[in-house]
Amino acid sequence: MSGKIKVVCLGDSITEGFGLSYDENYPYLLQKQLGDNYKVINAGVCAHCVTDEVLPNGRIVGLPYTHTEKYSDGIAAKGDIYIILLGTNDAQDGMFDDGSAVDQGNNVFAWHGNFIKHYERILEDVRRENASAKIYIGRPTPVLSCIWPKHQQKYLDVILEKIDETAARNPDVFVIDFFSEFQARGGEWLKAAYQQDGLHPGPDGARLIARLAGDRILKDCQSF
Repeated sequence: MSGKIKVVCLGDSITEGFGLSYDENYPYLLQKQLGDNYKVINAGVCAHCVTDEVLPNGRIVGLPYTHTEKYSDGIAAKGDIYIILLGTNDAQDGMFDDGSAVDQGNNVFAWHGNFIKHYERILEDVRRENASAKIYIGRPTPVLSCIWPKHQQKYLDVILEKIDETAARNPDVFVIDFFSEFQARGGEWLKAAYQQDGLHPGPDGARLIARLAGDRILKDCQSF
C-alpha cells in the first residue's frame, strides 16, 4: 500500500474523548503508537447510539450516530481500517437523573431487538465506500456505578451479546474485546481508570483502549 494507512475511529464519547484533554483521547494516543505510517481520524460524537428508531409521534429515539456529520465524514474518508466502538449509549433506559420516570424518547435500550440491524447498516456503509477495509468491532468498556441512572451494566450485558452476534453474522469483521480486558484488571484498577461519572474511561482507561487497538492493528499490519 502506498501512502499512509488511514484508520477511522467511529464511536461515541469514549472515542471523542469526553472529559479528557485533546492529547488524552484514545485516537490521539493510537496515532502516537502507530506512528507516521498511519493517519488516525477521530470520528467520535458524544452521547450517540447505534439505534436509529422513530416513535409513533415522530420523535427520534436517542441520538443516532449515523445522523451525524462526523459519521458521514468518517465513512467518506474511505479508511483502510475502521474501529467501531459503539453500544454504550444503547445500554440506557432514559431514566431521569432523579430516578423519577423514564423518558421514552431516550429509552434506547427498549429497541435492543433491532440493534443488530442498525449495527449492520454501519458495516454496510463502510463496505460500500471501501470494500477492502479491515473492520474492527470493539466490545465497549464496562459501566461502573454511573451517576446517570439510565446507564446500567445489565443493559450493556445485553448489548454485548448483540455485538457478539453481529460479529458472528459478519465473519469479515474482527473483534477487540475492550470489555473483558478492563474487567480482567479488577475493581481497584477500574475505579482508578474511570472518570468520576462511572461511565467514561479516564486517562488510564483511554491509554489501555489505544494500546489494545494499536497492538491488534500492528499485529495484523502485514496484510497491508
